[in-house]
Amino acid sequence: MALRLPGKKAVIVGGASDMAQAANRIFLEEGADLFLIDFNETALREFKESEPEYAGRIHLYPADVTSPEQIEKAFQTAEEVMGRIDILVNIAGIIRHHPITEMSYEDWNAVLRVNLTGYFHTCKNAVPYMKAQRYGRIVNIASIGGRTGRPGCGCNYSASKAGVVGLTQALAKELAPWSITVNAVAPGPLKGKMFYSMTKEQQEKLEEGIPLGELGDMDQIAYAILFLASDEASYATGEVFDINGGLYI
Repeated sequence: MALRLPGKKAVIVGGASDMAQAANRIFLEEGADLFLIDFNETALREFKESEPEYAGRIHLYPADVTSPEQIEKAFQTAEEVMGRIDILVNIAGIIRHHPITEMSYEDWNAVLRVNLTGYFHTCKNAVPYMKAQRYGRIVNIASIGGRTGRPGCGCNYSASKAGVVGLTQALAKELAPWSITVNAVAPGPLKGKMFYSMTKEQQEKLEEGIPLGELGDMDQIAYAILFLASDEASYATGEVFDINGGLYI
């Protein structure tokens, strides 16, 4: 079977997270070279060490997505190292859930800085390279919390992810003349580090009401990212791919 990302050069932001690591492995298997950006340098190194077969195709860059200067330098380096930037995947994100009466201004601002403004920083720096080659794939991670205002997310998180949807749709129209597609994946509750840190009671409550009867896993999201990053999805842009077991249809 032919590879789905042969020779593609991908920048994955938030590249050390559990969701990103699932996507990283699938991208590598499908032929892509990776430039991974994350503030957690240790986690980046650990991921690369876990994939010795692909080590020569994995480039690491520790940076803070909230810093315009660091992100500009990161993308300059990515282009220098890989020669081009075909794919951008935005996965970086944080959550600080409190009722609004207990939410601090810093809780609000911190989540918006990472989850929305951070995506602006990365898109702003990737787009010039993509325009020059008249080709690009941008995939943003939104959330069911930004689609429905799901309880338990916090108004800051829901607002940030709703903003990601708007950013995705606006950029899709803006960048279409250069054959740059911009799409989003909006996951529902997933089995990840956060889930496994919960009590059994909390886990069961999170699973309640999912029509398919269970939480998703990171690979299911990673394959959706792969599709949108590949040329199989070349006629899709401005779309939000809801993957949540039927919670939102």
